[in-house]
Amino acid sequence: MKKNIIKTTLILPVFFIWGCNSYLDPDMDNAYMKDDMLKRAKYAEGILLNAYNSLPNNLILNDVASDDAVSNQVSDNIVDFRRAANGEWSSFYNPFSQWDSYSAIAYLNLFLDEFADQTVWSPTNTWLQENFRRRLKGEAHGLRAYYYSRLLQSHAGIGALSGTLLGVPMALVSNSSTLHRASFDECINMILTDIKIAVDSLPDLYAAAPVGDPEKANKDAVYGPNFKNRMCGRIAKMIKARVLLQAASPAFNPTDDASKWAAAADAAAEVIDAAGGVSALSPTRLDYYLSTDNSDHLWRRDATNISGWEKNNFPPSLNGNGNTNPSQNLIDAFPSLNGYPIDNLISGHIKATPYINRDPRLAKWIICNGTIFKDVTINSIDDPLDGIGKIAERSTRSGYYLLKFMNPNVSVISGSVIPQLHTVNLMRYTEAYLIYAEAANRAWGPDGKGNHAYSARDIIARLRVTAGITGNDPYLASLTNKDDFETLIRNERRLEMCFENVRFWDIRRWKDLAAMKTEVKGTATGGISSFVVERRPFADYMIYGPIPVTEVLKGLEQNQGW
Repeated sequence: MKKNIIKTTLILPVFFIWGCNSYLDPDMDNAYMKDDMLKRAKYAEGILLNAYNSLPNNLILNDVASDDAVSNQVSDNIVDFRRAANGEWSSFYNPFSQWDSYSAIAYLNLFLDEFADQTVWSPTNTWLQENFRRRLKGEAHGLRAYYYSRLLQSHAGIGALSGTLLGVPMALVSNSSTLHRASFDECINMILTDIKIAVDSLPDLYAAAPVGDPEKANKDAVYGPNFKNRMCGRIAKMIKARVLLQAASPAFNPTDDASKWAAAADAAAEVIDAAGGVSALSPTRLDYYLSTDNSDHLWRRDATNISGWEKNNFPPSLNGNGNTNPSQNLIDAFPSLNGYPIDNLISGHIKATPYINRDPRLAKWIICNGTIFKDVTINSIDDPLDGIGKIAERSTRSGYYLLKFMNPNVSVISGSVIPQLHTVNLMRYTEAYLIYAEAANRAWGPDGKGNHAYSARDIIARLRVTAGITGNDPYLASLTNKDDFETLIRNERRLEMCFENVRFWDIRRWKDLAAMKTEVKGTATGGISSFVVERRPFADYMIYGPIPVTEVLKGLEQNQGW
């Protein structure tokens, strides 16, 4: 297990806090004894804040290891995903690993065990003392649920020795030499317990108290808008929806237990209802990444003024490195403007003009051959800069460039770089709608509603019309059985969440071996025909990720195949 590593993680901050100097050593001006920290709320809170530091803080696209994209890099961070997708993924080399989440969990446990209940959060105001304590404990439980959910996504699987579905170790420090992986269900239950505590302890959202409230100053100090990017009740509810969706999915629910799908739908509905229902699903979500206050943001990191995303992904003619190249596979998944798949005769799709009369999300999120961007017409086929393979590690390999996340107001021209505010989105509301649609369809069929006011069909209809699908969407109306409707839902999820580090894990929880192994295609003819860019030599057992070999050597059970 992680026993030794996690012990070290725990000891470091403790040593820093409690460590004693000999009289020959210089004073540690920034070191505090535990008793000192318990009297200084900001320092005690710093233990909790250390766990926030492990939240994703950059746009790293593992989509290049799926059938949605390839990378042109051979020496950048993103190349790790390319190498893994081309056969190097192993228990020794795993760029998808979330094992370092245990470091954040160690801080959270330290905070909960040693500081949350003992710290003087307010020496004179009992209301502030109790509510700061309650809120910060709620944050810690919610964050712990989040990090364990990431561990489950990356490392849960069928044990090589037991043949049973296992999760990850749930204990952090133990003197036992037999520390082991908990069952998958035990992990789910512990996460749900943490989430319940978080929801019960935190405001649904951080907001200012009403004017005239006699406790306004106190309430704003604890629950005000200054904390809006911290863990809150609604974020915890979203974690619950994500975790229950994983638990209901084929790779983790081999008997297709409908009650698990219903539980996931119910959890997602809590977020949807809080957001305002089906009507709150807005067209503005399509540009959520261009604004810090877009209504689709549920949880994000603080915005930063940068140009690095654009430098990494603009085409070479715009001084970029073109890192992420969408695949022809993904382009073909965007339907025609009338909502029909392009391989359906009713779609009206014309091969000679493949980008005309298409779902507007295609033009919004992907640069195709002939796209005009920043007043430049991009020739992604044979241009000396932007054409396929023209400049190593800069030009596209697939005939496409990434447009999603790119801010057209950014300039990356050497000597006149113009950055813009960017956010790293951790959760957005659209995902809750997609979770509900998938889970409700499996639980109750396309038109079943459970105890809610809307069905999977209602959600997908709203999603597609706000995306720009025209007419009455007869294709949507034509799908009446659960399996056909699931195919559409999966495709809509693929489109809406493209390049958000979702596809790689989706095809695994769906146990979709064909998608996992599919050849990734590009086009040298502007979408008229295709060629194979990369193959995906994933074996069947790679439905589940590995346990790090270092932990297996300490006695932790590996997943089958690794």
